[in-house]
Amino acid sequence: METKINGELTQFEQLVNDANGNQLITGLNGRQYLLDHDGNAALLNDPIIAHPLQLNQLTSLIEWLESEGSSINDALKIHVVSPTKVEVIGNLAKGGQRPCFAEVRAVVDSLNLESYLDQESMIIMLQSHFEENDDRNIILKVVSNLRSESIHQQTDDGVSQSVQINSGVASVDEVKVPNPVKLIPFWTFQEVDQPASKFIFRMREGMQSALFMADNNQWQVEAKNNIKRYIQQLEQETFGEIKYPVIA
Repeated sequence: METKINGELTQFEQLVNDANGNQLITGLNGRQYLLDHDGNAALLNDPIIAHPLQLNQLTSLIEWLESEGSSINDALKIHVVSPTKVEVIGNLAKGGQRPCFAEVRAVVDSLNLESYLDQESMIIMLQSHFEENDDRNIILKVVSNLRSESIHQQTDDGVSQSVQINSGVASVDEVKVPNPVKLIPFWTFQEVDQPASKFIFRMREGMQSALFMADNNQWQVEAKNNIKRYIQQLEQETFGEIKYPVIA
């Protein structure tokens, strides 16, 4: 992209629209300019950080703040954006942008929810993506022992389903699977407590089963609060105080 600033032709490598419809453009020289609706460009004295430091652990964030936080001339705050993302941000710049100095992203696998899986896929997901608890063990036992003719749709009351499972070498028991079930997926930073959530477990012919969210995403609120408390605890241990405010 090329445009004229103060009569001179300037090349740009990045363009971002802000909330007010203005365009924030970054020149090849690293400087940033704000381009308004009339095409007037203004140089920003305090450019937005183009490439925030990328981290994956909350402990690494505190280590970085300990080594470099005090040297940054800005009022740093820690923003818990989501259960998998935390940012270190500063005050609003003159152009209406807020600098982001560091970004922490949790390394988590996506869950295959709200779609029916075959028997093997469901068993693998339950064992690899969920903490062990009583409800997970019940579902795992049911799914592991499903037979193609075992699911009884005629006993489905809309809440629970009955299923026949192998209980011994030659015996078969009929088990009623309760709903909703309380499960604990791995879906936030490994350093914090994983929030439990309610799921509806459903089965259908062909030995297929699925998990459906049943808590209106309240787990996200709990996860963000867990992250906030953990960061504050790390700050207390490292600095003797909550030196950088944590916003969740």
